[in-house]
Amino acid sequence: MKNKRIFKDFQASKMSLNIYTSPLLAFVFVFIGEFVAYTLYGISLLALIGLARNFGETGQAFAAFLQILQQSLMDKTSDFRLILELLSFGFVLNTVFRWTRKVEKRPIRTLGFYKENFLSNLLKGFGLGLALFLLTLLGLVALGQYRFESIHLNPYSLAFVIFTIPFWILQGTTEEVVARAWLLPQLASRTNLKLAVLISSLFFTLLHAGNSGLTPLSLVNLFLFGVAMSLYLLKTDKVWGVAGIHGAWNFAQGNLFGILVSGQPSGTSLMTFLPQGNQAWLSGGSFGIEGSVMTSLVLLLLIVYLAYQLKKENERM
Repeated sequence: MKNKRIFKDFQASKMSLNIYTSPLLAFVFVFIGEFVAYTLYGISLLALIGLARNFGETGQAFAAFLQILQQSLMDKTSDFRLILELLSFGFVLNTVFRWTRKVEKRPIRTLGFYKENFLSNLLKGFGLGLALFLLTLLGLVALGQYRFESIHLNPYSLAFVIFTIPFWILQGTTEEVVARAWLLPQLASRTNLKLAVLISSLFFTLLHAGNSGLTPLSLVNLFLFGVAMSLYLLKTDKVWGVAGIHGAWNFAQGNLFGILVSGQPSGTSLMTFLPQGNQAWLSGGSFGIEGSVMTSLVLLLLIVYLAYQLKKENERM
């Protein structure tokens, strides 16, 4: 399995970290990227507000509008806050890119950004992500754990939901690059592949440890998602597919179906589905569907299928 291109290309790296320091550095990537993003947001808003006030009544009106946007950042359901949060992942991704090019001295494409069939791989992953989430949601609706509440077909909702798609793909791409495309080859260069998958999946789980509504089952599901995405990355040998799956999964729960994304609200949605009943292990409770045993089942089925496919591929070689 280590003959995959993403592992072979890692050999060009001028720096190989051990199994302890590589996950720590991955956390540093996230911290630096988010720190730069939110510092830049804060300074930019304050500077624009101060500048606008110098341009008469029009400037004062614009400054007042910017202050409203600034205050909306305190509201977890704010659409403006959601876009800035998703955009901040771009700063994290840029941090990884800079490290890869400047320190490891290898091209960005070696992180799995191979050009051939990139769009079809991304779209296939996005479609699979939507299908996996829809399967999970329909299962919970059939069991009486979720109910359809409302649909919002007004122009703003439609436009905003479509507008969020590239931002969710950016978010999914970033997490997959940090936890899989960058970290997995680092780990695999120092240990066996199975342990590398387990460590990278544990890292992905811990990355969400501060989210609200966290339960033991949601931690298990985060770990299972990490394993599934690792296997899909190994199967496709590109980052595009897992980026599409991850982005679509979060987009579907947040802005398509109006469900909490890993315990976090996502602003305006096209539809609203609400949990019902008092069985949090089944509905996911305040963490959302990702805390449900139905998600565990869907992810386990995906893992079994991918493991079988990889085993067959390995036997043919």
